[in-house]
Parts: sequence; structure tokens; C-alpha cells
Amino acid sequence: MKRILFSLVFLLSLGWTAYAGNKVDKKEYLYEIESFEGNVPAQQGYCIIKVWNYGRREKITTNSCMENAVHGIIFKGYAGLGKTASDKGKKALVPEGYEAHKAYFDNFFNSGQYLQYVQLTNKGELLAGDVIKMRKGGYKIGMVVMVNYDALRKRLENDKIIKGLDFLF
Repeated sequence: MKRILFSLVFLLSLGWTAYAGNKVDKKEYLYEIESFEGNVPAQQGYCIIKVWNYGRREKITTNSCMENAVHGIIFKGYAGLGKTASDKGKKALVPEGYEAHKAYFDNFFNSGQYLQYVQLTNKGELLAGDVIKMRKGGYKIGMVVMVNYDALRKRLENDKIIKGLDFLF
């Protein structure tokens, strides 16, 4: 009887571990990014963007906004607001996607290394109109952040994820 009970507990814990491992591995990034034209002074090499996060709850942590901003700069890129805007947008640094260097980016995002390249512009305060309740439930929340584009690009070049621009010359 004890042997059967022990086996059952062991199998259930093994099944839970496998389920939890799959759940963590399938993180979804639901967001949009766009250039931001506002009263935020930009430093050389930085880009100022607005990140729109989608979630079920209104309270979205600032870390998820910052993670999505860096994720977007690396894999999606963003367009400028218009022809006269000072920020013309940026192309994705790694257009082939997350899966091309999965182990590297899993470590990069899970360890919090991405936080070296992003900062909040207004101490995490939301602007008027930055919390939108969606019709089908859930929220769309916008936050303005600055990403150190040049330093992020340099790191990816040094780690041999992307080619440096010096190969052209």
C-alpha cells in the first residue's frame, strides 16, 4: 500500500514539474511599440518609445513594460510617427527572431540583463489615456521608456548574435 501511494505521489509530482516547465517556456509577448514624440529629452544613442502592453489585469508591472520594450527593439523594430518626426524608427536588431538564439535570449531576459538597456522616462507614472479597457475584457496599458539602442546593439555584436556594421568597410 505504501509503495503504491509513494508511486502515485512521485508520478503526480513528475507530471506537475513537466507542466510547470512547459508553462514557463511558452511566455507570450503581447505588446505594440511606437516612437514617442513628447517632452522627454533623449540622450545620444537612446530611442524613446511608447510600449502598449495587453493584459487581463489593470495593474501591469513596470518590469513587463521594460522587458517588452527591449524585446520589441530586438525582434520587431518600430516605425517613426511621420515624415517630419525626428525619430525615423528603427529596424529589428535580430529579424530572424527569438528562436534563432533561444538559449541566449532565455538567459538574457530571465536573468534581468535587459534592465541595463532600458529606463522609465516618468518614474513609471502613466499619462492620461494610457489605460484603456478593452471590449472583450482586459486592458491595454501604455508606458513611455528610453532604450539604449547603441549599447544594446554593441552587446549583441560582441556576443556574436548580429554582425557589426564595420564589416561593410
